[in-house]
Amino acid sequence: TADQQKALKLLGSSIPNILLYGGSRSGKTFILLYALVVRALRAAGSRHIILRYRGNSVIRSVRMDTFDKVMQLAFPSVSFNEDVSDGMIRFGNKSEIWFGGLDNDDRSDRILGREFATIYFNECSELQYSAVNTALTRLAQKTQLQNKAYFDCNPCGRGHWTYQLFINHCDPVTHEAIRHPEFYEAMLMNPDGNRKNLPENYIEQTLMNLSVRQRKRFLLGEWAD
Repeated sequence: TADQQKALKLLGSSIPNILLYGGSRSGKTFILLYALVVRALRAAGSRHIILRYRGNSVIRSVRMDTFDKVMQLAFPSVSFNEDVSDGMIRFGNKSEIWFGGLDNDDRSDRILGREFATIYFNECSELQYSAVNTALTRLAQKTQLQNKAYFDCNPCGRGHWTYQLFINHCDPVTHEAIRHPEFYEAMLMNPDGNRKNLPENYIEQTLMNLSVRQRKRFLLGEWAD
């Protein structure tokens, strides 16, 4: 879609921290995974990770759903091997994409004992800022790529760290202005811009029948007061 093409241009820019936010089924996760796979295929031996609050949730919702769709639709000729025990897939160029959760200390330590070229934080509304900062210390793999952090969320309250950091450009802890606001960029993506990829009348029959508060979040992608 036009929105996804615009997002892909942003994801390919030199900005190191990028948030895609907006309503439900707007194509955010698909295009972020697409960009991540492109990076993995471009740099042999590079490592990339998708993190969510719960490890079983990222496997079920991302690895076994959206990731497979991305590979089938956008990379049909690209093969990969999967290590189920480690929650990781490996391409022919030895690049790896990991899938992990931050809810289990032992599992998190095992995953974050490695360095990565890309860290993608999925469903940021569920993640604590301290856990995100800890994970970002592993964004340190030296490759031909610029190391990047990707984020997505359905917007929640304006007190959440995603709003403070990416929209308000303030430190979520100290509430002081961040030193380099140019390192952070956010883009709104809503389901209306992804209508061609949605079931017929999904927006009218499902999203428009939500409560006013839910419509603002899941249809219009608005931050709550």
